[in-house]
Amino acid sequence: MARIIDSRPLLDAFLGVLRPLSGRVAQAVGRTPGLAILRAVENAGSAAYATRIRAAAAQAGIACHEVPVAARTDGAAGVRAQVSALSAAPDIDGILILLPLPAGLAMPQAMACMDPDRDVDCQHPLNLGRLMTGNPLYLPCTATAAVMLAEGMLRDLRGMNCAVIGASASVGRPLALQLLDRGATVDVLHIQTRDIAAHARRAQVVFAAAGHAGLVDATWVSPGAVLVDIGINADPSGRPGVVGDIDAAAVADHAAAVTAVPDGVGPMTTGFLLANTVHAASRRAGLDFTIPDLTTLPAWQALRL
Repeated sequence: MARIIDSRPLLDAFLGVLRPLSGRVAQAVGRTPGLAILRAVENAGSAAYATRIRAAAAQAGIACHEVPVAARTDGAAGVRAQVSALSAAPDIDGILILLPLPAGLAMPQAMACMDPDRDVDCQHPLNLGRLMTGNPLYLPCTATAAVMLAEGMLRDLRGMNCAVIGASASVGRPLALQLLDRGATVDVLHIQTRDIAAHARRAQVVFAAAGHAGLVDATWVSPGAVLVDIGINADPSGRPGVVGDIDAAAVADHAAAVTAVPDGVGPMTTGFLLANTVHAASRRAGLDFTIPDLTTLPAWQALRL
């Protein structure tokens, strides 16, 4: 049976390491690092995610400010104005914009109003460009979480055949770049890929980020493959909760491991978001900052297959 990977213990350990770094910023500038979460007030999913981020931020010594926007009354212009105001706020070091956005406003338009130094989700064109050149300012949160979990299980991705299912600018493409930087051989699969299951079967590591519930079943998986499920989808059966892009039950007898949903990639995505926030605050305070080394944590060692 495939091992189910839960990253919550690793997140708890990571937040414990971040907390003294947050304290160093607070001592230097007289306030804790600040993260603003801009979210649609009408959306229960974004509200639940914001609640989880707030809890983790408290563990890391980060002040978390929720900024709800009402799509019907605030609209696209209101969101852009909020992003601009937050970019100028002295107590805000990082800004996270949660989907969905009001009609008529795409994420690139919202990001155009943001100070790239406060883009702790690494979605601003300047930060994506820095990632492309191999010199990122901040780590792309979801992509980094997915890669680090794969490395935790396998230790070394050099020479590994990896398949990334999904080519979005927010996850798939940054993920492919990070895998290339680690020496992996990468296939990026998408809706136009012919015989996509055959491509996926050739991979030793599959990263599923297509946003399609249960897309990856046993016919997509080679024996002993490691599966990293990045998808967060409503359960097609109508049951409460969320499901991933991988049909965990269907692949259980084929894969070596599959990350849990939402407790696999999700917790560490939050971890890197908060690490980027401390990084942003450190930069504004004129302090050096290095992302803590996960490999020294016992919870990292426990991921090893």
